[in-house]
Order: sequence, then structure tokens, then C-alpha cells
Amino acid sequence: MKHPAYYTVVVFAAFTAASWIMFASAPSPDLRATWIAGHFFSLGMQDQVYAGNTAYFTMLPSQSWQSYLDGIGHDGAAYPFVYPPLWAAVAAWIVPHVPFEAAKAVAQIANPLLMVGMVWRASRMVRDSDVSVPMMCLVGAVALLLSLPGGAALEQNQPQILVSFLLVAAIERARAGAPLTAGAALALAASIKLYPALLVVAWIAGGRWRETGAFAVAGVALGGASVWLAGWPMHAAFLAEIDTIRQSVIITYFTYGIDPIIAYWFFPDDLHRVTALGGEGARSYLVLQKPALWTMISSVALVTILALTAWWFRTRSRDGEPADVLAWPILLIALTFVSPLAWGYHYLPALAFLPHLLDRFGLRHGLVMILLAVAPLTLQALELALRAPPGANLPVLIGSFAMLGLAALYAVSIRLRGHQPERPLHAPPVSL
Repeated sequence: MKHPAYYTVVVFAAFTAASWIMFASAPSPDLRATWIAGHFFSLGMQDQVYAGNTAYFTMLPSQSWQSYLDGIGHDGAAYPFVYPPLWAAVAAWIVPHVPFEAAKAVAQIANPLLMVGMVWRASRMVRDSDVSVPMMCLVGAVALLLSLPGGAALEQNQPQILVSFLLVAAIERARAGAPLTAGAALALAASIKLYPALLVVAWIAGGRWRETGAFAVAGVALGGASVWLAGWPMHAAFLAEIDTIRQSVIITYFTYGIDPIIAYWFFPDDLHRVTALGGEGARSYLVLQKPALWTMISSVALVTILALTAWWFRTRSRDGEPADVLAWPILLIALTFVSPLAWGYHYLPALAFLPHLLDRFGLRHGLVMILLAVAPLTLQALELALRAPPGANLPVLIGSFAMLGLAALYAVSIRLRGHQPERPLHAPPVSL
């Protein structure tokens, strides 16, 4: 099945239009957090950028932020800034000159393009198939738009969309023979959210030294720029915030991971209920400070995943063949599942590989597989889960096991393909 290349442009345009129609009126609290951080940074109040949580991460902004929000008449949801100081400094250049609503409008166009672009790049990594790239791009884009991870990220203008695009781009560029672009993309992703840096373990194990070198050079440049622009005290505050997050668990309807499950079922008496900012009708959620032993076990789980990753990619490299591309979304799911804040949209880069199921199982069966994978992650599934008794905590269980099921489905796809010789990529390699 072949389609003209311009069909992809139509998919991009239609996806962006649909996202605008669905989410244009949303308040974009995640984008606003970066905006407020830039505001305080531009005033020289760098010590007010981070919330400064001590015992555990509450997901509430600092008192100074609340006063600022009250002063501008904002009574909607508000979240703290949890990104590296570099991006507060960058926002500080923009905030004095651009109204928030204008920046929000730009983000509401850029983010859908990035999300569908992520799916397109993942689709380009499918080996020569009977299903065209435009068709795979369409199916993957619709799946993301209907899912809670995709919809929530677009609604909030989450920076995770850009991070996810860069992650998939790094994987795709490395496989297409563009190591410098791949390394730079991964470094940029890691400069926004730190966890993408862990993926370099797979490159090192697989002997991809040019990608690793490019990542290191770009990472040092970005890190140096961040320290130069923001100063070390602000980085110390950021690292303290990250350490607090590492020792915390947050349970909402949208946290899919092992920590929320353990906290809810085994530590119910230690949970604290926090009400988010947002005026009347604001939602509440549960938080927990992890015991030291639990934090250590989480670190061991992370190291174990990375060790298995290194073994897998090293084994494939010794066999003279690259690891199956679906090993990447499995790794991404595993890392997110054991991370402290396993928000649903952190699984976006893994969901971008859904179109590969059309190649592995054929168009008809692949569509069924994608439907089964996405159905538990839809708003309709959440509404059904909320009808269950509150003590069941079904939304977290359903979302978490849906992501584990997707990882298992990718693993089965790898197994079915076996050791068939790889066919050419849809797009020719471009070396850079």
C-alpha cells in the first residue's frame, strides 16, 4: 500500500487543526510554570524559581508564586517549575516582550506538529513494508490524539512533547546514519528532563561512539551555558528539588508506575492528601515520602534496567546486527515505570512506535493490536474506571498495566521477527 508523500503533510495539518479545536481554550498550566519561572528570573529573583520542597514533593508552587498568581487574577491550576535553570533563563528573555497568550498560541501550533512529527520519525524507522509511512503516521497520530497521554500533554502544552520528539529523533537519526544530529538531539532532550541521558547507555553498549561523543559535547555545552547564565546556587536549588522528587510518590488518576501502586496498596496510612491550586473545584491527590529503603530499591531497579539494556545492545552488536528498533520503546517504558513521577505523558515516545505493529502484524491485525493497546488509555476508559469503588484505585492500575502490556506486545513483536535480515529503511540514510 503506497500513498503520495503529500499525504503526510495532510496528516500534519489535520492533526494540528484537531488539536487546536480540542484544546485551544485550555489554560496550559505546564507552559505557565515555565513562564512564571522566567518572570522571576528576569526580576533577578532566582531564589524564587523553585518551590523548595523539603520533606516531599507536593506539586504546589511556592508562596511567592501564589501571590503573583493572585495578583494577576489567575485562579486556575498552577504547577511548580521543575526543569533545569537554563530554561528559566531562556524564558526570562521572552517573558518581558511576549504576552503569555501569544506564547500559548504558538505552543498550540508547535506542540501538535512536534507530536505528529515524533510519530512520523518513528514510522520512518519501519523497514520496507506494505504499509506506507503516511498511513502509519495517520494511525499513530489518531491513536495519540485519542489517548490520555497525548491529549493531556497537548492540553497542558507539556514540555514532554518536545522531549519525546527529540528522543525519537535521536533514535531515528542514529539508525539513519546521522550520528551528530542524533547525539545533539539526545543532549537537548536531557537538558530539559534529565532522564533521556540514560539512553546513552544503549549507544555505549552498542559501540555507537560517534553518537555518544556528539551527546557528550552537546551536553557539556548546554550544561556550561546553563551554569553561566543562571549560576551555581540556582543549580544547587534545582538538584535539591530533584532529590526531593526522587524521594516522593504522587498518586493521581494519571500516574502509571510501580511507585503509585505500592504506595496506595501497602502504605495507605502514610499518604497525605494535597489539594491543588485552582480555586473552587480544584482536584486533590495523594503524596508520600518514600522510606530510605524504598528509595534505594528504586535506584537498584533503575540500575538493573540499565544493566539489562547494556547486555542486550552489546549482544546484538557482537552478533553484527543492530538491536531491533522496538527494544527502544521497551526501554523507555521500563525507565518510566520505575521513575518517581511516572506521568502518563512520559510514555509518549514509547507510544510513538505503535505504527510498527502495522508492519509486524499486517494492517488489519496491527490496527486491532493498536486499538487494544490504546483503549485502556482513553478518557472513556478512565470514566468507566472512576465508577468503581474509590478504594480500588482502578485508573492507576489500568494505566500501569496497559503500559506493561504494550511493552510485552513490543517484545512479542521482536520475538516474531526473529533474526530476519533487515531491509532498507523507508528513507535513505543521511550522514551528518
